[in-house]
Amino acid sequence: MKIVENKYINALLLLMLFSAIVHMLVLFAIALTSGNLHVLNYFSILNLNYFIPGFSNSFGWDVISFAGMAIIYLVILKNNKQP
Repeated sequence: MKIVENKYINALLLLMLFSAIVHMLVLFAIALTSGNLHVLNYFSILNLNYFIPGFSNSFGWDVISFAGMAIIYLVILKNNKQP
């Protein structure tokens, strides 16, 4: 898969994408086995709680997080121009 022309940057981006996919699969497995959907909170995944303690420790923030992920997905989908 080619993301950019530079092979070194492309390899780095593919490594990051692969790591993110594995990370999300692990989080989904944890959520399914524990029943704790809070582990899928996007703000927690981004570790924003290190900058703003308690930022994402409520159901309301979980809902906002999932809505934010859906909006980001839709924006990327809309702007993804395939040849």
